Amino acid sequence: MAYTKEQVQDWVKQLGLDTWGPTEVNWTADFHRVHVIVGDGQSAQARAAIVAASEQEIAAGTTDADDAHDFLEHLFVTDYAQED
Repeated sequence: MAYTKEQVQDWVKQLGLDTWGPTEVNWTADFHRVHVIVGDGQSAQARAAIVAASEQEIAAGTTDADDAHDFLEHLFVTDYAQED
């Protein structure tokens, strides 16, 4: 995977996902896993926004299609769940 942790964090912030609630990007390069945690009930909307933004960047030629598809394949978006 060609993206760095900082690139992923900056990109998620640019998409405005950090305004939807508690949002984290956990990056483990060894496992090629990106985990975005968003506000309660927002995971489907957030994932759709990430996929759409990735496809736009592929179409615009601003990112490598293989890298973007690898990123999406290893992307997990979950709702924030506060422990009781």
